Amino acid sequence: MKFKLLLSALAIAATTAPLHANVVFIRGYTNTSTNRHTTLYWWNNVQDQASAGTSSAVGSLNFTSDAYVADYYFTDGTNYYRTSQTQSGINEIRSFGTNLANLLSNTHIASYSLSQTFSTNDDFWADSEGNFYRNNSNSGSGSVVKYTSLANLLSNVGTAYNYGVNYGYDDAFWSYGGKFYRTNTNNGNILGIAEYASFQALINRQVTTTYNGSGSAKDMLMTIPAPGAIALVGLAGLVSRRRR
Repeated sequence: MKFKLLLSALAIAATTAPLHANVVFIRGYTNTSTNRHTTLYWWNNVQDQASAGTSSAVGSLNFTSDAYVADYYFTDGTNYYRTSQTQSGINEIRSFGTNLANLLSNTHIASYSLSQTFSTNDDFWADSEGNFYRNNSNSGSGSVVKYTSLANLLSNVGTAYNYGVNYGYDDAFWSYGGKFYRTNTNNGNILGIAEYASFQALINRQVTTTYNGSGSAKDMLMTIPAPGAIALVGLAGLVSRRRR
């Protein structure tokens, strides 16, 4: 019943409010013994996502993946992606399309070769305005390249920006609805999540809010829109019915 009520509420919200106002914050937890992402949790706000308090989670699902935690999951607000790598580094982007269930079941619908191989420490992410990003993280995140399309990311045709400071070596980045987020990490652990009002604010290191946090720096974190949230609720409801 809880999932049905939430599903109805999200469906109504998705049709009566701006898209960026209807999001959920998800985290794929890291199993350090297998070096894979496992359970996926989601929350209604970034503060709970940062604290990783599972008691406040809206729901959870098992997360099947052959991706190492060094691979990066990200979304442009419509499609879901992850990087793929060989021993030499990241050389491919895989697309799961618009269906979040494909990501959860590790069913990619397309693979795109990168024009060059990037370091496994480079962080890939996207926003909901059609831009893609790659942090140059070999010695900490001191700069970022912004690409105006997936095609430009694949061909490495973008504009480089300097942060003016090296963010943490394991810091992760993501964006949705004009806001940008960054994990604050130390020695492989998440200490918090910083929120920025815009990409320029991220570049200028102008933090709007910092949320205290915990968890592994390799956890997968994203913000997704209401349609994705509805999909999560539907999948969780299906799992719940199957377990009865």
